[in-house]
Amino acid sequence: MGAQTPPAGMPQGTSSQERSALTKVMWFGVLALVGLVGGWAVAFLIFGTVFVSATNLNLPANPTPAQVGAALGPLFQNFSLLIPSILLIGLAGDVLLTIGFRDLAKVDKPKFSLPWKFMIVLIIGLVLLAGGLIPVFNDIPNIIAQAPTGPGAPSAAFFSAISTLIFSALIAVIGGVMALVGTIGGQILGLWRVGSRYDSTIIKIGAIFVIIPLLNFVAPILILVGAAQARGSLSKPA
Repeated sequence: MGAQTPPAGMPQGTSSQERSALTKVMWFGVLALVGLVGGWAVAFLIFGTVFVSATNLNLPANPTPAQVGAALGPLFQNFSLLIPSILLIGLAGDVLLTIGFRDLAKVDKPKFSLPWKFMIVLIIGLVLLAGGLIPVFNDIPNIIAQAPTGPGAPSAAFFSAISTLIFSALIAVIGGVMALVGTIGGQILGLWRVGSRYDSTIIKIGAIFVIIPLLNFVAPILILVGAAQARGSLSKPA
């Protein structure tokens, strides 16, 4: 494929702006792939630790809620460690993709002014989702420990723990909805339009695969390859 030149009427710096934006899209693909692989590796490690710990709880024959809560505490804490480890890499890639879309909006505002704004919604949603889920995992053992053992009314500590859990869950739900909307309007729509602008079917397929389980492992590779090809097709700056 021959080198593309900026359309007539566009600023001379357009090609370099696009090249910079596509580089950020490529790095998004790299970080997304690292995040997926690293996330699954950490998940297997944590689940392995949880399984080993679960088989060695050493609870008495008729454990009290407090004993169960104390025994399960480290297990749920391990789950809460998984969330930030995945989130940090994902956020780094999303920030780069946001900047890339914003750079492309300077070249083609009708196509990219909306996706980069939705990417901000995605980033905020992910932070809220993590901020809600981590307390949920940490509070479950406390709720178990405070659970009533008889027919009497639950303790004030139990109601307090339940209230905290509900609040954290609501934050996680709001964050999850925002993350879903941001993924569709930001990542998928934005990457699809990148593929349309540079006539890259590979990027379009990667954009669709982003949200499909299992196929989302292939998405970062397709996006990386497609963005690299699109970047290479641009004319070199004079």
